[in-house]
Amino acid sequence: MTKFGRLLDQGFSKEVFDNLRNLLMCALLLAAGTDALHTVSPLFLGLFGYWIAGWGLIALAVILMLLNMCDGLRKLAKTRYHLSLQIVLCLLYVVMAFRIVEIVWNFRAT
Repeated sequence: MTKFGRLLDQGFSKEVFDNLRNLLMCALLLAAGTDALHTVSPLFLGLFGYWIAGWGLIALAVILMLLNMCDGLRKLAKTRYHLSLQIVLCLLYVVMAFRIVEIVWNFRAT
């Protein structure tokens, strides 16, 4: 059995998809928070201003994204070329998160 086959048997694909799903959810929360900052209207039946809801969602998204990234970095630390993989993962997180926010903003604008 190949090394890739062993990784798949150990649940590698599930871990990758779970991490990617969590990243997408965090990026969507980040996009919703930034959109709430641009929308000047009361949210949650007028209980909160747009800036409280926006910054609250942004803070939640950043905390969850950092937790997800730390979990991925911890799991990558057990691999052979962990430093290069960890750098790639960090860059991938930042690029994907900003790109998803841009996509959501463009989708909302149309």
